[in-house]
Amino acid sequence: LNVADCDERFMFQAVHMIFNGNFDAPWADDEKRESKFVFIGKNLDHDELKEGFLACIQTPELIAKRKLALRFAVGDAVECRTGDGFVPGKVTAHLYRDDFMPPGVTAPYQIQLDNGKLIWAPEDDDKFIRAKDAFFAEKKAKTEA
Repeated sequence: LNVADCDERFMFQAVHMIFNGNFDAPWADDEKRESKFVFIGKNLDHDELKEGFLACIQTPELIAKRKLALRFAVGDAVECRTGDGFVPGKVTAHLYRDDFMPPGVTAPYQIQLDNGKLIWAPEDDDKFIRAKDAFFAEKKAKTEA
């Protein structure tokens, strides 16, 4: 498989409900980067399978759709979970990627904490990133109820 933002091929094999996948050899400079699938089975819905896989291809439209689905805009004040608890900062980028991340991984946000440190949120979820002062607003609402 040709995984976006990855220089290595991803080899995937499955039989029934058992599957395995690992990053393999790097793509050669002159090699066409493409994904190939072989299905062996009965009564497979070719159109449904093809449609599902085509929906995974990273295109400018898919990237725009992913950005629109994010809760925070670049510049929004947020709080991020760190080893020191939730720390305030600002969103600096969407769909962030760097060379130190595992192959094929893209984070929904890069954040600059108020202390100047740059981090990234692994998921767009309140467990990792939330609106600034969300904890206090939630606590206040519960005490007023």
